[in-house]
Amino acid sequence: MTIVPSNASASIDARSRALRTLAQGLLLDVAAAVVAVVSVWLVDVQWTRVWWTALGLLVAKTALQAAVAYAARRLVPPPGA
Repeated sequence: MTIVPSNASASIDARSRALRTLAQGLLLDVAAAVVAVVSVWLVDVQWTRVWWTALGLLVAKTALQAAVAYAARRLVPPPGA
């Protein structure tokens, strides 16, 4: 049986939480992109610079959200941890 120091455990948990948040956020971003692609077929939507900028901002928001989840877990551990 290996005993992991609490600081390492918090780091592993923070990384896990950040990756989970990143995956969930990217799933939502992909869903938004799919809706946009389907709308291109249903409505005459153009693939403009604005569209790509909006998609890029969604992905950047997701990356920032994952970083905040990591930092929040490292700085404020859950009760009982």
